Amino acid sequence: MPHQSKKVTGRKTFSGTAIFYCFILTLTFLIGLGPMIFNLIMDPYEMNSFITTGLEKGEISKKAHYPLWKMSHFPQNTSDIIILGDSRANALKDNTWHELGAVDTYNFAYAGTTMLEIYDTFHYVKTSPNLKTLIIGIQLRSFDPDHKGRMNRVPEAVRLKANPLQYYSNWFVSGIGFKILEKNYGDRLQRLAALRPSLIATAHASDPKEEHPRNKPPKTLEDLLKPVVCASCLLPENVAPQQHSSYARVSETYFADKLGVWRHLWSPIFIDRTLPSKYDKQVRKNARSDWKYFNFSDDFWSYLVEISHWCTEHNIKLVFVIPPTIVEMQNRLVDFGHGALNHRFREDLAKLGLVVDFDFDNPVTRDLGRFRDAYHFNPDTSKLIIGEVIQLVSDDPAVIALAHKRRGDIICPLSEQDVITRTQTQFTEVLEGKSCRLWQVPHD
Repeated sequence: MPHQSKKVTGRKTFSGTAIFYCFILTLTFLIGLGPMIFNLIMDPYEMNSFITTGLEKGEISKKAHYPLWKMSHFPQNTSDIIILGDSRANALKDNTWHELGAVDTYNFAYAGTTMLEIYDTFHYVKTSPNLKTLIIGIQLRSFDPDHKGRMNRVPEAVRLKANPLQYYSNWFVSGIGFKILEKNYGDRLQRLAALRPSLIATAHASDPKEEHPRNKPPKTLEDLLKPVVCASCLLPENVAPQQHSSYARVSETYFADKLGVWRHLWSPIFIDRTLPSKYDKQVRKNARSDWKYFNFSDDFWSYLVEISHWCTEHNIKLVFVIPPTIVEMQNRLVDFGHGALNHRFREDLAKLGLVVDFDFDNPVTRDLGRFRDAYHFNPDTSKLIIGEVIQLVSDDPAVIALAHKRRGDIICPLSEQDVITRTQTQFTEVLEGKSCRLWQVPHD
């Protein structure tokens, strides 16, 4: 019987285990690709223009990550006026500058910013080839090294902006995309979710009748006065009457008495009124958080010194804007012993650049109608502030003329007829206008 050779096909047989692992790897790859495709389509921070969804993204995306939103929309090659700072600097809206003719202005401020973020953002924007003016919204409390827990969102924004692969594969970006979808199509998504069977058939609330008597809400005045309801509500006994802190400060120890020629700038603030609850809470609790354990950071100050030196070397105009707060908030800073520091802060700041100061006792800071809360001024006040600042930084006569025409009750001392008082030492000059002061190095 002749020998028969076996036919070799060359095909390999894979084990079930190998096939399983290939399936898992493929599934993992597809799952990893999912957020990339989703982010490419949704593009919450508008990094590209590949797909137009027509969805409003700014409100959600900006609040979730201000630096990333601002960087993705930064017209780097055309911005000649750039604004840095926190939410109050952010309130100096671009569109108001543009309406006045300063169309190459970009607001790079973030809500809740820190000095670390201001400093890192400066390094990001200083490469702008058309930069002529840098405006920094600033206030004393930002110099506490523990302010906002030393938050710094800028490095992450720089990284995501520079690396599209990281941006499109980022789960945080995907989460913002889902929030945008929910805002625009929330009702449809809820209907879809309703089709999914619930794992919990019913839920039972506790019976109010089974609550402990101590936890029952009192129904009558007699109930309210029962000891079991108000065991710790009685006022303490033998407590002597005390003066309000603002009156107690009017003495020989008031901080301004030691400021010499500057004393008249910081007269004691007397005001007796009932604040709306939101304002009152900020004045009592937020201010305490701001100032009770406040420490001034020399490192943070060195950031401004570095920025000032760079601006001088590159012929960039540097302007600091100190935004207004209500007078009760100003009083709290003094209550915690920082009045003299608040003054020296302005003197030292004037050596670095022009200081436009709105945060002192004046008709605007006494008018609650000019504010949204104890810290933040309203849009009408913002427009008046922009109108004054733009006259200080613009080189365009048409822009200056339009801003001058729209002046209201905030008037910075831009000309001799605007100056109400002038105070000067060898190193610092303060010109006071209507609800506005300019701190600067004396001119020869």
